[in-house]
Amino acid sequence: MLKGRPVLIVEEEFLIALDIQRMLEGLGVGQTLLARNASEARQLRQHWPDLALAIIELRLDHSHNKELPTELSAAGVPLVVTTGDFGLSRNLASAVPILVKPIPEETMASAVARALAINS
Repeated sequence: MLKGRPVLIVEEEFLIALDIQRMLEGLGVGQTLLARNASEARQLRQHWPDLALAIIELRLDHSHNKELPTELSAAGVPLVVTTGDFGLSRNLASAVPILVKPIPEETMASAVARALAINS
C-alpha cells in the first residue's frame, strides 16, 4: 500500500510511535521518520515532498501542533490524525481520518487506505 515510501510519525510517546511504525511495516512502508512534536516535524521539512503519508498526534493541550496538519496537507502529504482526546475527535470537521487511541491494527490500515485514496 505504501510502496516502500517514507512515512512521518509525529507522536510524543516513543512506544506508541514504535507501535504505529510496526503497524505500517505490514503496509509496505519504507523509511519511518519520527518526530515528538510539530517543531521536530518541521525540521524534517526537506523530506516532506517524498512522504507517502504522515500520521500526526493532536492533543487539546498542545495548540502548537494544530497547524501542522494544514502545513502537511498544503505540501500534498496524505494525513491520518491520532488523538487520545475523544472530545477532540468529535470537534474536528475534516475529511482526514481521525483515530482515537488505542488504535487497533485493522483500524490503522483502513485509515491509511482512506488517507491515500483522498489524495489520489
